[in-house]
Amino acid sequence: MRVNSGGTVLSKSDLLFSTIISHWDKARDEIDKLLAEINKIGEGYKFTNDFVMRTCLYLLDMSVTLKVETFKRDSVLKIKDNWAAISTSVKDTVHLLNEFGFNSNNIISYVAITPIVYYKYKGGAFDTGSKSELRKYIVMAQVKQIFGAATNSALANIREALKISPSDSFKMSYLTNVRFTGDRSLRYTADEIDALFDTFGIGAYTFMLLSLLYPNLKYSQKGFHQDHMHPHTGFEEEKIKDLVLPDGIVIDDDRKVEWCRRRNTLANLQLLEGRENESKNAMPLVDWLKIPENSDNVKYLPTFVSCELAHFEEFMEKRQKLMSDALKAILL
Repeated sequence: MRVNSGGTVLSKSDLLFSTIISHWDKARDEIDKLLAEINKIGEGYKFTNDFVMRTCLYLLDMSVTLKVETFKRDSVLKIKDNWAAISTSVKDTVHLLNEFGFNSNNIISYVAITPIVYYKYKGGAFDTGSKSELRKYIVMAQVKQIFGAATNSALANIREALKISPSDSFKMSYLTNVRFTGDRSLRYTADEIDALFDTFGIGAYTFMLLSLLYPNLKYSQKGFHQDHMHPHTGFEEEKIKDLVLPDGIVIDDDRKVEWCRRRNTLANLQLLEGRENESKNAMPLVDWLKIPENSDNVKYLPTFVSCELAHFEEFMEKRQKLMSDALKAILL
């Protein structure tokens, strides 16, 4: 460290990495190899040295504080001796994330992934039931921003809960009593679920929630996009300025602003395979549904509601109810 102060400034991660290498000369090659492999899985990831180092400490039930004192000789040699099992667990977990449709475009917190690696490392199975619960965990941990503050204590609390849970299966109920900084938890209330529909615009969070609502899509085989049911371009001023509402009144400016905001929220979004989304593009919803394949396969489409844009408010209200009920069945 004294030498470093007079030369090229190294990051904290570089310094820690050099400490590991001083005790395990092949560490750089092994970690670089692992990162190269996992970051090219599926549509790609952005895992870093920090993720790997913290995960190694976590799996071996050591302190996850990333400081030089943590990587003493005995700790590094323990990582070296268990490296094959550690790297296998990491790779298996990233393949699972790819199966769920998660990648560098929609993962908010890579730290949230570490407990899944721990579960796998300790003998946990990625069977159908556990996959469903693990998907819920990764979505809830990120949407609720569990790792936004006090990361190390959040990780430690989850690890303690997993230690006393059955190691060969995973259920969210194992973690629902864990408390985090700010009195947060991995538990939802009905009101919190309803609030999600106005909390997030189109992006990583809405993709995660949609992945719960569309669990049977083959995410690892095709790229799925968030698609607007009523197309985004349908709300442009030239198209909407003279729109007559069901009550016979022409839409006013305040309503235009509100509709433009709501078009990007969860109740107006669905997941479509990339090519399908491109073909739909600006097609009005009412026309898109005239295609039998679309009308047969669309999910959470309210009945007895017109899909004309003039009925947008009723459509959103009824579709939100369908989606909210489905999320409550999954999360409560």
